[in-house]
Amino acid sequence: MKPRNSTPKKNSTLVYLLHLETATAVCSVSLSGEGKPLGVKVIQDGFRHAENLMFLVNELLTEQALQYADLQGVVVSNGPGSYTGLRIGLSTAKGICYALEIPLITLGTLDIMAAGFISSFPEFKGYIVPMIDARRMEVYTAVYDHQNQKLTSDFPCILDAESYHEFSNQEIAFFGDGAAKYQAACPYSTARFDLQPNWSAEHMIELAYSKFQQKDFADLAYSEPDYLKPFFTTAKPVEE
Repeated sequence: MKPRNSTPKKNSTLVYLLHLETATAVCSVSLSGEGKPLGVKVIQDGFRHAENLMFLVNELLTEQALQYADLQGVVVSNGPGSYTGLRIGLSTAKGICYALEIPLITLGTLDIMAAGFISSFPEFKGYIVPMIDARRMEVYTAVYDHQNQKLTSDFPCILDAESYHEFSNQEIAFFGDGAAKYQAACPYSTARFDLQPNWSAEHMIELAYSKFQQKDFADLAYSEPDYLKPFFTTAKPVEE
């Protein structure tokens, strides 16, 4: 049996990490070497990650003249997000890690989204609020400052006129696939909405390399997606 937590290979001169992002409708993969981006592949094709993910991985490795054996670790977005997308990403990452006996690193999806926004809009100095659609008027969300300091934990939010009131004293940016449904209801003159995806697996690289250097690895056997809410594979049971 392979160990639960594998250790990095010691015979490689460079730290090559593979990054997988499948938590949202954006399916993307990236490769990094020593914390620097080498390449990225992105498909915005709805939630067809099972069809697209390994195709993107193999294509990217081929383009960079790398093999799976060159990898020192695999990084995956671990939620919140699409239940199915999260399971596809994590199971794929675990499979590669088990086969190669390399570490697994997990990152919060909202953290990746915030990093992507900051990279796209470095001049923005207000609050940053990624939103992942959780159906109806609910989103998965968190609040960050413009230096990517997290000001709240991840939480499910039912949107109303009072949501984010404590952060409305300065410019506040809402983005992600949950932001559109809040645009009409948001009462704040300080709000801006960026409805196009501006993140990908490329924005996992800096966060992941820091975790790799700190040996902050996930447990291969017991890591599960962070759904934020209970996940039901069948209809929720009715309480008697």
